Amino acid sequence: MITVARLLHTPVKGLALAERESLELGLEGAPFDRRFFVVNAAGELAGSWSHGRLSLTAAEYDGSTLTMRFPDGTIASAPDPALGEPIDLIWDSDEPETAHLIDGPWAEPLSEVLGEPVRLARIREGRGGWSANAVSLIGEASIDALGHGAIGDRRFRMTMTLTGGEAFEEDSWIGNDVAIGDAVLAVRVPCERCVATTRDPATGEKDVPTLRAMKATRGRPDLGVYCDVVTPGTVRLGDEVRVLGPSA
Repeated sequence: MITVARLLHTPVKGLALAERESLELGLEGAPFDRRFFVVNAAGELAGSWSHGRLSLTAAEYDGSTLTMRFPDGTIASAPDPALGEPIDLIWDSDEPETAHLIDGPWAEPLSEVLGEPVRLARIREGRGGWSANAVSLIGEASIDALGHGAIGDRRFRMTMTLTGGEAFEEDSWIGNDVAIGDAVLAVRVPCERCVATTRDPATGEKDVPTLRAMKATRGRPDLGVYCDVVTPGTVRLGDEVRVLGPSA
């Protein structure tokens, strides 16, 4: 039986992932998942692929107040600000989006952590700052099959980590619906990977050649799958994964 081993979430793209006992999935994914993101002085998206030290800062967001905790213990918190200047950018999924810069007390300490000027921005209402699809899945066995020991699942930054299956079993679900808890997901495409997976999320430093390992074991640099939410519902730790059949 394949079950949910871990649920991970962050309101700011690239920052440390927090564990959850449950996630309420809507058609746009988990509430506030990656609602905010970081941009550099040129207005370009700054992610964990380019700024490993993003993972050293944690964030919480309750729908009205954004709080960030920095590596030196500094805490910056403020009410949800008004939207500022609009910017156009390309997501890591190569999809163009319009977002808005936001002002607040987070930019200065985050710039110090990253060693360059950065600002926060917010994606449009109802759209999380995730990549191609709202939810992502990865199997523990798939990570183990890379042959680098207990490297953990956080570096892959997935919504759900699953246990109990075979290596790369989630690939076989592509094109099918799966039920997990109260939700139904349509499994769409493999997760194409980048250098973010080579970084230890505890330090931000590169430590494992995951991309080479994927190419050696799979012939291509992808691991895990992206999904869309077909039926909203709650997913909890320990929930069973059931393959329902081809997606409509």
